[in-house]
Amino acid sequence: MVTPVQDAVDTNQNSEPEHVPVSFWNSVPGAILLALIFTFLIFIVSSAADLLMLKEHETARITIELSDGVSSFAIGLLSFKLVRMQQDRRAKLRKRVEVIADMNHHVRNALQVISLSTQGRDKEEITAIRESMNRIQWALRELLPKI
Repeated sequence: MVTPVQDAVDTNQNSEPEHVPVSFWNSVPGAILLALIFTFLIFIVSSAADLLMLKEHETARITIELSDGVSSFAIGLLSFKLVRMQQDRRAKLRKRVEVIADMNHHVRNALQVISLSTQGRDKEEITAIRESMNRIQWALRELLPKI
């Protein structure tokens, strides 16, 4: 006899995990293209600063130093943004791992209580409980770490 709960668990167990699409900008070719775009933009800003200062008849030394300063500022800003994005990503990942570990702990504790409460039940109920426990343990062992 299959209960509605078992039927729901069986259908969920057979379904494939959803594939999360990766955007172009998060792939390696996208990152390379983005780096090239930023490199080109920094070059354009630096060249525009050079042309503007030379047009104003500044000396070559001042033009080069100011151009280097503008370029360094732009590169520093981009580097800061990249470091902050990496720190945020690492913090989110750390939080996700903590949630998974906590969930794993609580579910396993609940399964222990369920396994000890099978005293005095008929064999069909005990078999159904054990099968459900095995599916949950399988999910914790195989699926949860992939999240």
